Amino acid sequence: MKKHQRQPRLFLEMCQLLLANKLTFMLLAVTLGSALAVVQVTHLTRQQLIEQDKLLQKRDELDLEWRYLLVEEEFYSQHARIEEVARTQLQMKRPTSKEEQVIVLP
Repeated sequence: MKKHQRQPRLFLEMCQLLLANKLTFMLLAVTLGSALAVVQVTHLTRQQLIEQDKLLQKRDELDLEWRYLLVEEEFYSQHARIEEVARTQLQMKRPTSKEEQVIVLP
């Protein structure tokens, strides 16, 4: 004669025990919920830090470009000022093509 031994179903017994003690079940649910919230907040924080790094890099690139533009503006403004002083104070003018002379050196 074979005796039928009852196979324990661990998962079902754990669920029955948790449901029997509602406080334990609620604490387990709150713990799992807070763990998932921590994971979500950590993920969002990392995304924001990545975005911040990209924006800081873009700011640095724009700042560098702005400095180059300031140097270029200063260069061109000096040339324009020299030309203006030559015209007004020294009464200089650009030569026309008829007034130009080409000198060839041997």
